[in-house]
Amino acid sequence: VTGVQTCALPISGRTQFLAYTSVDPRVWHPADPSSPRQRIRVVHAPSHKGIKGTRFVLDAVARLQAEGLAFDFELIEGVLNAEARERYLAADLIIDQLLIGWYGALAVEGMLLGKPVIAYIEDADLSRLPEQMRATIPLIRANPDSITDVLREWLTNGRPALTKRGIESRAFAERWHDPRAIAREVACHYEMALAKGHSRRGLRREL
Repeated sequence: VTGVQTCALPISGRTQFLAYTSVDPRVWHPADPSSPRQRIRVVHAPSHKGIKGTRFVLDAVARLQAEGLAFDFELIEGVLNAEARERYLAADLIIDQLLIGWYGALAVEGMLLGKPVIAYIEDADLSRLPEQMRATIPLIRANPDSITDVLREWLTNGRPALTKRGIESRAFAERWHDPRAIAREVACHYEMALAKGHSRRGLRREL
């Protein structure tokens, strides 16, 4: 970044929120939606079952299947990253976590693949996001108490609703989780800080 400029996201106070930069949208692409399966497929891929609230996910799935709701579910664990990615691509809905209070790398990967993602988001943390980001966040919010109802709602809404949320998710991840865009933003703020420092030193010399 060259020249003094106004950064895309101004710093609030002394801090600036930076989103995950672990996945490149130029490498992760949505699947071809032209031939959807008849049954909706839900996946959950916990890095740690206890932290991610996996038992609540499994309980919700068992309850809904007992109700007679027809859908496929897969618990993804113990596979290589490349294989896991292919299984995410085959999903219609991804459950990230129900306990942490924020979304993780799986959610970003799922959004870039054009998938709706369920996650528990703390209101207090949500309030710290830039206003533009907070207004467009597409994550489907759920916690251990609500996951059964939330999952039921999205399984019965039909595939068009899932597809629409998946498109919104991809757009959000492209906008807010692009490593190159975030690097440019960080460089912009560094340059502005340096420019202010030079200006202040020059003012002190004049005085």
